[in-house]
Amino acid sequence: MKEIKKIYAVHFLAGLSTAASVTFTLYFLSHGINQAQIGLLFAVFMISLAILDIPTGGLSDIFGHKHSVAAGLFFQSLSFLLFFFFPNYPGFFLGMLAAALGLALQSGATSSLIYELLHKEGLHESFQKVFGRASAYFLLAGIIAGPLGSFIYKYYPRIPYLLAFIVLLVASMVVLLVRWEFTKKQPAFSAYMNTIVTGIHMTIRNRILIATVIIGIALTTTRLVFNQNISQPYQIQIGIDVAYIGIVAALVAGAGAFVSMHAYKLSQRIGKGLSLILMLVVPSVTIILLSLINTLLAVPLILLFYMGHAFRDPVMAHISQDEVERDKRATMASTVSFLVSISAGLLLPYFGGRIDMFGINNTLVLLGIFSLVVGGIGLLLFGYKHSSIRRFKAS
Repeated sequence: MKEIKKIYAVHFLAGLSTAASVTFTLYFLSHGINQAQIGLLFAVFMISLAILDIPTGGLSDIFGHKHSVAAGLFFQSLSFLLFFFFPNYPGFFLGMLAAALGLALQSGATSSLIYELLHKEGLHESFQKVFGRASAYFLLAGIIAGPLGSFIYKYYPRIPYLLAFIVLLVASMVVLLVRWEFTKKQPAFSAYMNTIVTGIHMTIRNRILIATVIIGIALTTTRLVFNQNISQPYQIQIGIDVAYIGIVAALVAGAGAFVSMHAYKLSQRIGKGLSLILMLVVPSVTIILLSLINTLLAVPLILLFYMGHAFRDPVMAHISQDEVERDKRATMASTVSFLVSISAGLLLPYFGGRIDMFGINNTLVLLGIFSLVVGGIGLLLFGYKHSSIRRFKAS
């Protein structure tokens, strides 16, 4: 189908923007931004993304998913242009806001556009296959662009950001070429607000969902701090040349994709409880072990850390879905994502400040302890809930 091929092209082009993102932290640090400020920048991004996701969903319904995706890619491209022309704190701040708006406009709209294109041709049953293939194109482009981007960064640090702007701008134009029939809907901003309010009430009343949010906060915060603040300078610290950081990123992407593909089967085999323990303990212990290693032997542990997080997403989604009625699952998913994003965003500047004060290695230990303690509370809530159910059934 010709229009679906255009969607594949858009995903591949968007994936090429990885050429810039693999050196975000180093780029910020090289322009005088400290770790606390980096934490604040990504906090602004996370919180803005969570908040903007509500009204932009309404805009997508009003003006059409195709135009929402195109506008989102344009604003995302604008963020990289701001990073290129204004490599200072105000420029980075505005860039993060533009990136959050861009991704919020694309959130949900991309999958809806794909479904509508397939539905028009009577091929909507192929949605999962097509969406998965589109994601694969994005991942493939990232694996190609990551090593290339870090190599270019070594000699021309600003060029990857210009390239990211160009490929995303072209992707935005390609979306506009997609032939798609639009039926205008009435504004429904109140419906999106009601989704969050309803979801929060639903979460509060369900101990498993509370546990899901708490575990999500622990793991998401740890992953974000490591990914956005620590990973790149840590790799330089252990002796990896900046030109090869993209290769490590490509290995991480490949390993993560492999784990995501097999996570559900493994979780079914070992059970929910052990799956939760595994996805919490592996990243937490790994990040503590990284604080003890200052050689290239840390690379396998970096891969293991990200593989642990790749195991988390499909497993947590499945566990959460089991606890909610079918017609309320979308509400729950939006709410959990909203609460986790806001909470993790608020914690990022704190951990960035710890890096400035205590260094990378000490902060790795702090992150590991934080993840184990906070995530452990979530595990206790999960275990208490299920033990209560078993006692009730026994009586």
